[in-house]
Amino acid sequence: MSGPDASLVAAIRAKETQPNDWPRQTLMLLVSLAIFFAVGLIWWDVRLVLILVSILLVHEAGHCIAMIAFGYRNIRLVFLPMFGAAVSGHQVQLATWKKAIVYFAGPLPGIVISMGLLMVATAGNSDTNASVTAVPILMMNSSRPWLFELGGLGLLLNWMNLLPLLPLDGGKIVQATFTRPSPWREVTGRVLTVAAITGLGILIGEPLLLLLVIPLLFTIPLTYRTSWLCGQLNNQEIEQPNGQQIPESAIETIASAIDETALRALSAPQKASLVLQLYETLIAPSPSKFARPAIWLVYIGSITASTLFGWWIWTLHRWHDSGAVELGMSANMVTGGRFDKGSQAALSAVTGLLESGWLTL
Repeated sequence: MSGPDASLVAAIRAKETQPNDWPRQTLMLLVSLAIFFAVGLIWWDVRLVLILVSILLVHEAGHCIAMIAFGYRNIRLVFLPMFGAAVSGHQVQLATWKKAIVYFAGPLPGIVISMGLLMVATAGNSDTNASVTAVPILMMNSSRPWLFELGGLGLLLNWMNLLPLLPLDGGKIVQATFTRPSPWREVTGRVLTVAAITGLGILIGEPLLLLLVIPLLFTIPLTYRTSWLCGQLNNQEIEQPNGQQIPESAIETIASAIDETALRALSAPQKASLVLQLYETLIAPSPSKFARPAIWLVYIGSITASTLFGWWIWTLHRWHDSGAVELGMSANMVTGGRFDKGSQAALSAVTGLLESGWLTL
């Protein structure tokens, strides 16, 4: 055996030894945040952008803190304009329960904080002398609309993130309880996510949500190939790590399997990231008899509690004027500034087509 490609090994070693460069990562975070804010103002108003940034920061900071606690390397937190935010990092041979904590650390703190904000907002509604303002994005009324919108959207977005769909945190939590990834399970999870997001976008009339399915669709082929490679490599002996380094024999085995697929065209840095991802998956210890039920217990408990709490809040504050949510009232809501700027533009365009006779219902 001639050994793995030298450029690939060098790229992998660079990623393995790269420290957490906090000044550089902070600068990257601030730049991406500024871009997210600027692009967000095209579609939403300042209030909603600030609310979304706050929710995303709390969520991703939770992941980041858990990663630091468990010794992840090369941690990166960035905002993705119009899509949200993401945090990434590398850790070799992490126990299943620790992975689950990293995944839970995003949505659970956000849900707890959102519940607290909604309780405060609900207490404010108990004052009979307080004026009540509509919160259209949540189809509710509140005497503290800012606080209610922040807590309500925080609860909704973090609850959605707990759904058992890939690549959401809920899907990753469920996936962590399985011994090995399955190509069809991975693809099915993403297809269901695309269907759910598309259905939600159509249901609430939010065209922006439809943009979220584009990157998901592009990741499906790579997801299938990666899971298929894991299945092929499961039957081969993979050497355990030397400290935090992948042995060259393992690099050669994984790289050879990659080169037998269309992924051989990847550049050395891209292939290095894929080798690291596959290696971390292949050597991951199977969930213990205690870890698996404990993870499921926390998962089912958290999603059930947040669902029941959200339903209770909605029954307390939902609009009692049914006409306010009828399609026939949409024009008044648009002219009154009840929808974000992007939705106003989309709804105005549809209204224009209806009036001109180009579109019929």
